[in-house]
Amino acid sequence: MPANDLATLVHRRAALRREFAEIGDLRPGNLFSRFRRCGKPNCRCARQDHPGHGPLWFLQRQVGGTTKQRCIPAAALEETRRQIAECRRLRELTRELIEVSDTICQLRLRPDTSAPKAKKGGSRRRSRRRSPPKSSG
Repeated sequence: MPANDLATLVHRRAALRREFAEIGDLRPGNLFSRFRRCGKPNCRCARQDHPGHGPLWFLQRQVGGTTKQRCIPAAALEETRRQIAECRRLRELTRELIEVSDTICQLRLRPDTSAPKAKKGGSRRRSRRRSPPKSSG
């Protein structure tokens, strides 16, 4: 796509706006899993070679400068992955929409090269002569 084709950029911006309407549920953050040991001496997780109970899934994200974690049930894992992907898609669409709109605005600021240019030279009237500066004497 040529970066300076205004019609193409306007068409792309309209397509991006339509994509925004298709965005589904959003969930920011990252998924990670953990295994844990329950602490019971007779449990299978107490053996040295056993990784522990799990995996337990957590959603981690930053909220106001603090890291928050939320446990995600295994049954909701795929849905949560789709929501995280939609959130990333929204960020990417937003970034692209801003770039395309900025380019459109910049192209519209350029002067139209097809318009006739004004002649230089100014008016025909001559300027008045200034009187010489007064001496301070």
